[in-house]
Amino acid sequence: MSNRWMRVWLFAVPCAAVLGFAGTGCSDGSDGAGGAGGEGGAGGSPASSSSNSGSGGAGGQGGAGGQGGAGGGGCGDTMTDPMNCGACENQCAPGQTCAGGVCTCGSASVAFADVQAILSASCAIGGCHSGGSPKQGLDLTNANAHADLVDVPAEQCAGGTRMRVKPGAPSESYLIDKIMNVDKCSGNKMPPAIALSEDKIQTISDWICGGAMP
Repeated sequence: MSNRWMRVWLFAVPCAAVLGFAGTGCSDGSDGAGGAGGEGGAGGSPASSSSNSGSGGAGGQGGAGGQGGAGGGGCGDTMTDPMNCGACENQCAPGQTCAGGVCTCGSASVAFADVQAILSASCAIGGCHSGGSPKQGLDLTNANAHADLVDVPAEQCAGGTRMRVKPGAPSESYLIDKIMNVDKCSGNKMPPAIALSEDKIQTISDWICGGAMP
């Protein structure tokens, strides 16, 4: 071999080895970079998943708030509220309390003479509940008021199931409903011109609570 080719061969072999090593190093570096890239992607997924879970939790909180708003649409405690006793708008009579969803009488005792004084002054007047043809066939004068009220069906209500006065139950007595202007079958509040005071209504209610005795 000539000296010229010897020099070429001696230069080429180390150069090829160097180039081959460099090529292998680039391939490893490329694989390594790719692997690192893959790990980076994996790291991104948990972070994204955690973020989504947090958003979902916040959504759940919003739903709970909505349910709370819906709960606000009730009418109070129907077990103890005398204005909504047992059901919405089921009002107890004056002097009664609401216990366990039932209107309950107190212990007050009222004589019918006190009730008759109220009826005579406000109801048994000319053209109303007195005379030969009293309104609704209800005579509230001294001689007839008790007999026309107690355990007598209200003419304004169909079926004869509602009593003008139901002893022991003012909230189920039509007389109280007419005076308080609640749950009427028909007609106007009584008396129509001047409403009875709360004290007078309670006097009538307490009399009924006590058994509506004559």
